[in-house]
Amino acid sequence: MRKFIGGTYKYQIDAKGRVRIPAKIKSLLGENLYISLGDQDNLVIYTEEMMDQLYDKYAKLEASDPEYIKHRIIFANTFQFAPDSQDRYQIPQILREMMGLKEEALFVGVANRLEIWREDVYYETLARDNPGKVIRRFEAK
Repeated sequence: MRKFIGGTYKYQIDAKGRVRIPAKIKSLLGENLYISLGDQDNLVIYTEEMMDQLYDKYAKLEASDPEYIKHRIIFANTFQFAPDSQDRYQIPQILREMMGLKEEALFVGVANRLEIWREDVYYETLARDNPGKVIRRFEAK
């Protein structure tokens, strides 16, 4: 049976860059998690199975293939994503800085994966990708 990851959740990021994963989603992801750059201005939490699939795809590519370069960037910015004793996950500082994540993170379930966005960037991306179909849930600051 497939595990469906859905929903949008806003969580606080503490001063050390730690955040909690929504409990409903965490149970679907499993234990061995990784965090990396996403396809847009976001981060993605990968399961071990997903990382194995990425690795298998990467291992078959020639160095001159544009997909090879994309995967190199992904792997160079991938970190283990494990909870501390209080069930908080630390988003690596380099990834927080790259995405401009400071005090809040928007978790977005997308079928088989969990994305992390800065809220304003997420809604701007939705509006750009789906003009006229997105209800803006915030006002520009």
